[in-house]
Amino acid sequence: MFINIHTHLQLYDAAIEVVNLNMDSSDKPKYYSYGLHPRHINKSDYKEQLQQLKIKANEEHCVAIGECGLDKLSKVDFALQEKVFIEQIEIANTLKKPLIIHCVKAFNELINCLNLNNNAVPVIIHGFNNNENIAKVLLAHDCLFSFGKALLGYESNAAKAIKNIGRKNFFLETDDAEISIKYIYKKASELLGIDEEILKQQIQSNFENVFKVNN
Repeated sequence: MFINIHTHLQLYDAAIEVVNLNMDSSDKPKYYSYGLHPRHINKSDYKEQLQQLKIKANEEHCVAIGECGLDKLSKVDFALQEKVFIEQIEIANTLKKPLIIHCVKAFNELINCLNLNNNAVPVIIHGFNNNENIAKVLLAHDCLFSFGKALLGYESNAAKAIKNIGRKNFFLETDDAEISIKYIYKKASELLGIDEEILKQQIQSNFENVFKVNN
C-alpha cells in the first residue's frame, strides 16, 4: 500500500495519509499531525498556541507532532523558535509521538535542542534535500528522513541521499505539492534499483515501527 507520511492536502491516493492540520481546522482525516511551524509562531500569543497544541495533540488520530523545528530564513526571532521547539519536544515525549521536523540552515541547533532536552521519540526530517555531510550527521543522531518532490530531480541532494541512508531510515511524502504519492514511490524505486512492491513493504514496516496507530 502507498503511505504518504506528510501532506498538507488530502489527496486520497494513499492507504495512509498523515495530513498536517492547522489547529483551528475542522477537518478530521484518519491520521493527522499538529505543530507550530517556525514560520508561523506568533510572538504575542505563542503561549496560547502551545497550550492549544498540548490539548489537541492528545487526540487519538493525531499521530505526530509537527511540522515543527527551526528555520533561519524565518522572520520569527530565532531564540523564540528554539523556545517553542523545545516545548514541542516535551509535548511529543510526554505523548510518545514522533516529531515531524522542518529545518532550514539550523541542523546543528536542531540536534542540540533534541539532545539537551532528552528527546526519546523518533525524529523525521521532512522534505529532506540537503547534502551528504548533513545526512551523515543526522543519521549519526538516529534521525529519520522523509523525501518528496525533490526526488524527481535526478541530480538533487535528495536523489543522492536516498541511495545512502538505508531503507529502514526513510519515508515518502508529497508535502504541499499537488502530485500523487505514486510518482514519488515510482521515482524512489528507480533510484534505489528495487521493485516498487519491495519499497512499499519496507515503508509500511518503517511506518509500523515509528507510528503506534490503531487502524
